[in-house]
Amino acid sequence: MILQLGAIIVTAIISALILAIIMFLIGVAITKWFAGSKGWDDSFKTALIVNILWLVVGFIISMVISFALPSLSLVGQIITLIINIILGALLVSKLYEKEFGESLVFVIIIQIILFIIAIIIGLILGVILVLALVGLFL
Repeated sequence: MILQLGAIIVTAIISALILAIIMFLIGVAITKWFAGSKGWDDSFKTALIVNILWLVVGFIISMVISFALPSLSLVGQIITLIINIILGALLVSKLYEKEFGESLVFVIIIQIILFIIAIIIGLILGVILVLALVGLFL
């Protein structure tokens, strides 16, 4: 039983890391593309800085929620979304030298897109990991 619990915990951590890395890469691409489509600085470095903030915030909150309140993972995602929108808008307004309102709209659009993608990828990863665990314990 202890081995099974350990395997489940390791699987959850690996799943969170994989999802965070995938979302980070997708986030950089979307941020770079969307900034360019608005006529803003579409440099890789700026998109990278914004997404590093989102990666760190998202990973910390998801780890805390996953282990402290595992049944509230959707609540954790919503908390992460709200914090990322607020901090992201502040950072984007500084980096892109735009007004806060314009930066807020920019960040909200990107975060909604990333939120939807994260749910889809999370479900796919969840199914794959459940199938792997079921196969492991049969």
